[in-house]
Amino acid sequence: MTPAPPLRWEPLHDGLRPHAPVASIAFDPHRSQRIAVGLYAPTGLLFSEDGGETWREDVGFAEPVHVVQFDRVLPDVLWIASAHGLWRGELHDEAWRWQAATGWPADHAAFTVTQSPDGVRYAGGVSRWDKAGAQHFAPLLWRSLDGETWHPFTMLPTPADSAVLALAVAGERLFVGTDGFGLYISDGSYISDGAVADLDGTPQPINESATSQLSNWRRVEEIGETHVAAIWASSDGSLLLARTRRGLFRSVDAGTSWSAVELPLEGRPDAIAAAPDGSLFLGMGSGAILRSDDAGASWQLESTLDRDGLIYALAVNPADADHLFAGTQHGLYVSQDRGRTWRAVERIGEFRGLTLLEAGGALFLGAADGVYRWQEASRRWQRSGEGLPLRGVRALAAPPTNSTILFAGTDAGLYKGVAALRLYETTWQLVGWPQNGVNGLLFDPDDPDRLYVHIAFERIYSTDDALNDTPTWTARWEGMPISAEVLSFAMDPGNPQRLYAGAAQGFYISDDRAERWRSIAGLAGRSIFTVIVDPARPQHVYAGATDGLYRSKDRGETWERLGLKNITVTALAWDERHPHILYAGTKYQGLWRSQDAGHTWERAPFDDMDRHPSVNALLISADGRWLYAATTHGVWRADLAGEK
Repeated sequence: MTPAPPLRWEPLHDGLRPHAPVASIAFDPHRSQRIAVGLYAPTGLLFSEDGGETWREDVGFAEPVHVVQFDRVLPDVLWIASAHGLWRGELHDEAWRWQAATGWPADHAAFTVTQSPDGVRYAGGVSRWDKAGAQHFAPLLWRSLDGETWHPFTMLPTPADSAVLALAVAGERLFVGTDGFGLYISDGSYISDGAVADLDGTPQPINESATSQLSNWRRVEEIGETHVAAIWASSDGSLLLARTRRGLFRSVDAGTSWSAVELPLEGRPDAIAAAPDGSLFLGMGSGAILRSDDAGASWQLESTLDRDGLIYALAVNPADADHLFAGTQHGLYVSQDRGRTWRAVERIGEFRGLTLLEAGGALFLGAADGVYRWQEASRRWQRSGEGLPLRGVRALAAPPTNSTILFAGTDAGLYKGVAALRLYETTWQLVGWPQNGVNGLLFDPDDPDRLYVHIAFERIYSTDDALNDTPTWTARWEGMPISAEVLSFAMDPGNPQRLYAGAAQGFYISDDRAERWRSIAGLAGRSIFTVIVDPARPQHVYAGATDGLYRSKDRGETWERLGLKNITVTALAWDERHPHILYAGTKYQGLWRSQDAGHTWERAPFDDMDRHPSVNALLISADGRWLYAATTHGVWRADLAGEK
């Protein structure tokens, strides 16, 4: 057998939006033109030294960022609350140097960091530890007086399994937002550094000896038990706003009393910012920007960020009330007219593809913000129609007899698109599961009205009237435990009665169109992310698991390990023109190719940058020419015919 030549890839990115959640934006109080932007995924920081005209990404920090905060007292010092702890950055000779904050428990998540007007720094997060075989959580609340060393500050009167999400200082009061237990206020009897016993990374639950330390805390009853994700305080401490899962709350008496604020739009407030002239801005989960000119008592719609939604961060230039930045799930936006109009800042982040489908001769992509169709003539992706929510599209399917209809499984339900091949006329409507993520779709080739779905964190359902606008659904999990979480499924191409389901803890087979399932011992306890049947040898079934690739030679009854040991396999594709060539997409390890039906493997890198992104989906075109890969670093294709 002649070895296949190396794959030559080309990126298919034009027309897509980058995925770069901007979690936090901060202006430097010592240098008004310096801005720091924190990214959560892909991780890292952006810096601008000229008010946002140009940006630097190569600053040497690569952790998931929750909050960035310039130090008010120490010039050229930046604090970062990240998923892996609290960090201190300091600028030396035009280069940022990073180190874990001294005293903060190693590798315990920090969710927020702030500073009082007199310079005292506060940080909050969560500690995790195992005890008696169970994982426990405890809130972390620490402070630093000198900007060098951090100490445990106090304990909160919350249940042990909680976390600190938000902090603000107003006058003599410290405000603490928690994850589900509401907003707490300390009325000024601050505890000295080091007063809490033995918080060296293994916090202890609250006990009687801590009672005196908790006496100065009270919970805001008007807000109740809910997530409090952000707190904003005016410079004099009299006005406060709290962003919660129950909406926006306001206090005009330094936090003594609180009331809910009526907003002109439904939805959750996601970000708060203040302008130097006193105006307040609110970013909504829908992408709307609201403005208030009366200290937050009333709000009006100022603008809407095109299609983005999920505004994670807002910041106003303290020297220019017209100059705003907004951080969204797709990157950074800037306004020069007080938030009336916006433009995207230069591309940051990566293009992410989640799933692929070829239908009616067209190529479709499910992405983080909708469905796209590839336009070969212009070599661009075109977003397909209107009506889809701004959420990830995890699965795509077309009825076997009607490729003008497309189904999209999204993080916010199942949608049907009519006339999907006519780009500007496609209309999408919700047809099921509005409160659930739909992660998998599978049509029965013998019955175009029968559609199977697998639901996020759940199991399998089916409908026999998929083409109706209001299909009815039947649970299809008899034989599966109630805790089963289906991750993948497939159908025997020669026998639609036989279905395979990969789950978080095993593998199942049905011989009667999902009426009943039986567990297969050979893959018990393994998470199965992808299942594929060899089209040339349908008795051969392949399963990608957390610890490698497995093969069955008897239609899934017994299994053997095949390769890619200790690598999580997330996607598989057969080259039907060359039946011994198998492609495997992996998590964090890129793409692999086998030329002997899975016995040996070689890498198939997408570029020469030595990056190995996670592969979410693989697809070989119907004519066998193209191999497509949807990854965390973009969408790629390789010409298998060697004509390019």
